[in-house]
Amino acid sequence: MYSTLFSIENNSQELSLFDKEDKQLDLSSYMSQAYGFLPIPIFITEPAVGYGGGLALVYLHDKIGSKKSVSGRPIPPSISAVMFAATENGTKVAGGAHIGYWLDDTLRTTTYLGAPNVFMDIYSEGSAINMNLDGLFLYQNAKLRVMDSNLFLGVSYTYFGSESSFEFDSLERDFGGESSVAALGLIAQYDSRDSVLSPNRGILLNLKALFYDESLQSDYTFQSYKASGIFYNPLSSRINLDFKINAQTIDGEQNSIAPYMYPFISMRGIPMMKYQGERVLSAETQVSYQFNPRWRGLAFVGAGKNFGEQIIAPTLSFSEVEAVYAGGVGFRYLIAKKFGLSTGVDLAKSKYDEAVYIQFGTAWNGL
Repeated sequence: MYSTLFSIENNSQELSLFDKEDKQLDLSSYMSQAYGFLPIPIFITEPAVGYGGGLALVYLHDKIGSKKSVSGRPIPPSISAVMFAATENGTKVAGGAHIGYWLDDTLRTTTYLGAPNVFMDIYSEGSAINMNLDGLFLYQNAKLRVMDSNLFLGVSYTYFGSESSFEFDSLERDFGGESSVAALGLIAQYDSRDSVLSPNRGILLNLKALFYDESLQSDYTFQSYKASGIFYNPLSSRINLDFKINAQTIDGEQNSIAPYMYPFISMRGIPMMKYQGERVLSAETQVSYQFNPRWRGLAFVGAGKNFGEQIIAPTLSFSEVEAVYAGGVGFRYLIAKKFGLSTGVDLAKSKYDEAVYIQFGTAWNGL
């Protein structure tokens, strides 16, 4: 009944990688019966660390779509996983995670423990600072559903202890050495999306406040605040017009903020941590067209600004900073019709950078 990779509850039911109705490639049959261990490939196309990949060994605690709450809401299966990934610039990450849905999906938890060794550039006034972080990362949150609504309230704990090094000719302070950051967080989340995997309708709102303090074993003392919203809006049966907005700020004395913790513009076509500042504002819109039940084309464009205090540069006002723009095109293929899961590719470009992204589900994770 159990194989080395996964188990099937009913062996007599034939597994097929093609849909019975349209004869197209479809993983619904496999996903609906898979239960136990599943190997999942990891594809990395982030320009900040280069191309790479890895493997995750995922354990599904229940069959996908097998449980519903008392009110009839589908309950996702709890998931445990271990993974390893590496990229062409030498970055390596190993870790384990658990996503839990408890008490009829009234309590959700996320646990992650990892050992990243990251090579990446952070920027100040357009100049790259070569950074290496090698350490231990721990994240835990718990969110409680309010009544039977789409609103969740929760708390989190974050810890990252690392050996760090920075290379830049004009650094006035030594960022490197052993250090740690640790924070308690408050979370408010509203989620009315019709699907967590590939939503077409609904809203995801996130409010987060993180408090880094010496009492939590942090070598830095500061606060971080983030507000984000993702809006999925069907204009017709074929056309969607979706929006994502993000605002983030950090508060504390410059010497008391870890340099790699400054907010940065996160958008397709822009490398991670390239545009950092005390405050970040960004917005992105995407329009998609459903050509047929399987294929959807899309185009997206976004803009952002990073302003306020910089890592090693003077404070810049909102009006002094030039906006950053990015955009691109992509496609999605409905790979698992029963679960509404799509996969595809996005091609994105900004003024100085371009990137290819392999997408499983939505490009906007809402974290």
